[in-house]
Amino acid sequence: MKPSEETHILALDVRHSRIGYALFSGPRQLLDWGASAVPPHCSNRTHWIRQRLMPILRHGSPACIVTKQRRLAKLPRNAGGKAILDAIGSAAVERGIPMHVIGRDELKSAFRFFRARTKDEIAWAIVGIFPELLLRLPPKRKKWQSEPHAMIVFDAIATGIAYCHRPPPRE
Repeated sequence: MKPSEETHILALDVRHSRIGYALFSGPRQLLDWGASAVPPHCSNRTHWIRQRLMPILRHGSPACIVTKQRRLAKLPRNAGGKAILDAIGSAAVERGIPMHVIGRDELKSAFRFFRARTKDEIAWAIVGIFPELLLRLPPKRKKWQSEPHAMIVFDAIATGIAYCHRPPPRE
């Protein structure tokens, strides 16, 4: 199914202790976005994520779920992220929703038109597409600062945009 044919697309950015999401209706309409942090005292991450994800799946009725490809170098450190992705995958299978993975190269090429290479430049490009996000745009990060928590939402939106603008698969 081509991205333009799908009604709703749920884009996710999964980290060890956080998940960002963006729900699209086609490539130009952003219906909902947000982020959730797994509480540090949570003993069952997968159950907690499923509980947070189910209302989005139920009310958003996505035709597909899109995530970014995880870097293998971060795999051991991001074991919690793997558990979260597994929980999302099982919830998708239960509801019959296909999952797609976007590679880093696809993400970068989607924003080449905007001459956006860094996360901050991509976030500014996203604000150009969806001006309603301007107030949520985190300040540009200095090298010594940690990433702002709001950036996970922009990463999820970037993933959705990259999926919508990827070339159709060859048959």
